[in-house]
Amino acid sequence: MIIRKAFKYKLKPNAEQKQQFASFAGACRYVYNRGLAQRKQAYQENKQNISYYEQNKELTLLKQQKESTWLKTIHSQILQQSLKDLNTAYTHYFKKTNAHPKFKAKGIHDSFRYPQGVKIQDDKAYLPKIGWVRYIKSREMQGTLKQTTIIREGERWYISFSCEIEAPTPNPAPLDENKAIGIDVGLTKYATCAIGNSNKPLTIDPPKYYHRLLPRLRILQKRLSKKQKGSNNWKKAKRQLYKLHAKIKHARENFTHQLSTWIVKNHNIICVETLNIKALLQDKKYKLARYISDASWRQFLTYLKYKAQEQGKHYIEAGAYNPTTKQCSTCGHKQEIELKQRTYSCKNCSLELDRDYNSSINIKAAGTSALKKLVEQPVRAA
Repeated sequence: MIIRKAFKYKLKPNAEQKQQFASFAGACRYVYNRGLAQRKQAYQENKQNISYYEQNKELTLLKQQKESTWLKTIHSQILQQSLKDLNTAYTHYFKKTNAHPKFKAKGIHDSFRYPQGVKIQDDKAYLPKIGWVRYIKSREMQGTLKQTTIIREGERWYISFSCEIEAPTPNPAPLDENKAIGIDVGLTKYATCAIGNSNKPLTIDPPKYYHRLLPRLRILQKRLSKKQKGSNNWKKAKRQLYKLHAKIKHARENFTHQLSTWIVKNHNIICVETLNIKALLQDKKYKLARYISDASWRQFLTYLKYKAQEQGKHYIEAGAYNPTTKQCSTCGHKQEIELKQRTYSCKNCSLELDRDYNSSINIKAAGTSALKKLVEQPVRAA
């Protein structure tokens, strides 16, 4: 099977290369925003949509115009990739899987991408129109290089190599229910787990990186708001704020990587709840969007899924309409339970259990049952 994997390293550019990185990212932002403005205007005036191919043809003419001749110093394929990103954003919007594309702001998610032309030699990477740039080689890269992305996070620049790895399809892990785990993610506890046939309980505390550093974030945001926009002090305050945001992001990634790796390594069947995280973030009833974003459930579940697939482990979702929270894990009785109730008290069999632990048992039972049906289907068909 072919695995698509990214290898990310911290770059060690000199002052001139940093300036080139900023120029390349700025050019991509300019082309993206210009293309977005064109599409919005065309739709508002004529109810028409401009295609990627039409906008791509204009790039040559754009470089010849007096106010944008500076684009000639930028690698042409990088600008094309920016227009491709805009086209992808519109495709997702028309499919109603994402919001309408927004204009990009300077200093936020600065990046640019090479589809080809990048060379690697030891701890150096050759970037067309920039040259050789050193990076910290923290691990060996594997597979065939497909594309390269340069990203700014805080004050630092990173390089991400997207590679295709040809790996043998792993043998499916044995369906050993004693190595099954049911995971219920939450906010008061990051994850409540039921493990094995005995439903051994395991709770994982939430790291809350954002909320722990929220006082410091507020101080830096207040300092930035008091500076004159564009001044050297304003730029310094902005860098400090972005640096702290990058620290929070990296801490989250490290936590979710370590937790997902441990779970996949020690369990054959991984059962999770089907979550509509987008709807939860938009739910104004409980105002939990900040806490849900800080928990980064989607990132955690994504890591769990791809790591399980790589190792032949079984990752399965219990189903969106499975009443794992409302159902008693002992007798199967269903009853309504409010969010503020942290103990599940069954009215049928008088079971008293932590609501998240009760849910994790139900998730494991529903997941293993669904997995068995999937395995039995080919046998019945034969």
